[in-house]
Amino acid sequence: MNQKEQKFEQVIDSYYGEYKKGVFGKKCPIRLYVYPSYIEGNGYLFHANELANESDSYSIPFLQIRNVYKDSISGTLGLIIEYIEDSIVSNKSIFKLFLPAISEPDKWVHLLSSIQKEVYEKNLQASLLEKQIKEIELEQKKQAESEAAQFYLDCFNFHINSATHQYELYRDKNKIALIYIGEDKSLNFLKIDGDAKEENNGVIPFEKIHYYEKAGDLHYISEIHGDYSSYGGSVVGGNFSKLATLGGGLLFGMMGMTAGALLTYKPSQTEGVKTNFSFDSNIKQIDTRNVILNFYSDAKKQYIDIELPNDIYNFLQTHLPEKKYNIVSELEKKEAVKQVAKNPEDNILFESHKIENKCHLDSMHEFKKKVEKLKVLKDAGLLTDEEFNAEKSKLLEMI
Repeated sequence: MNQKEQKFEQVIDSYYGEYKKGVFGKKCPIRLYVYPSYIEGNGYLFHANELANESDSYSIPFLQIRNVYKDSISGTLGLIIEYIEDSIVSNKSIFKLFLPAISEPDKWVHLLSSIQKEVYEKNLQASLLEKQIKEIELEQKKQAESEAAQFYLDCFNFHINSATHQYELYRDKNKIALIYIGEDKSLNFLKIDGDAKEENNGVIPFEKIHYYEKAGDLHYISEIHGDYSSYGGSVVGGNFSKLATLGGGLLFGMMGMTAGALLTYKPSQTEGVKTNFSFDSNIKQIDTRNVILNFYSDAKKQYIDIELPNDIYNFLQTHLPEKKYNIVSELEKKEAVKQVAKNPEDNILFESHKIENKCHLDSMHEFKKKVEKLKVLKDAGLLTDEEFNAEKSKLLEMI
């Protein structure tokens, strides 16, 4: 019990007197104040069969008192209190406090012994209660962990089996965030939190995936420091990708910010304060590489980019090769050419890729169609910039 708590306790009984050790000793105060949980006052320490020359103040909790009895020291009857205190030499040491010439020593023995017993019994009950509470809390914790583990397994096994292709983004006890390929080749973003009993599953159907491609770069910069220069520490990394957060929001709804941020979170690295006494330079690596996944969002009615970790590229290339950017780009070019070939009468290119100057346009609508087709062929890579400009000039001359 601390001193603030002790001040609120009321005195049960008290004693005040004086005592002079020997003929030439000085009179010293003998005090005893009894509180519900401790005693305090002034008395003589008795150690190694020697009584101290003067009384000293004391404050002893009842939980530290081991015995109370009356006895005579140096021919003087008084009250002896044996108590335990922590010691540097040993963990626990027994000390004796002597209150000489105290009136009615039997009364004080009875009073202090009865209070000591009551305090010990209360402390024992409190210890038993605390032990029971800890056991209950431990059982509740085990139950919660068991339920969390079961929730995690139920959710995980519902989505994932031994044949499922998956890419882990994050894993902890009863928690996971991953991307897996569905049986219909859909791209699934799964987040399970067994502790919170939450499951979030975002799905991008195969036909809604436009493409994926590598983005960013890996480069290096030099940091030069001069003589006797000191520079403060810094924190690098630790940022969430805005693209990932946005994409996660579209996939996971209200939980999307957290789930999306997990996709590209990089732990921060702290550099301490440094001091240099000569010119030198440090090479710092800056890694901005990632993978951009482009898909069509029915909710937004537009194409959306989300940012994924750089090393997921091989996973996507293995299981969704059709959606690789260069393959999608090539297929779209072929489709554009195919659409032009379906209407040869509208094709502004003949075998020599020339347009006859004498050919007149029937209408502005036909002119617009030919301009659009010219642009398609340019975008498909079938015309160089020079050829495109030449054909454009011929069209303009016909207006």
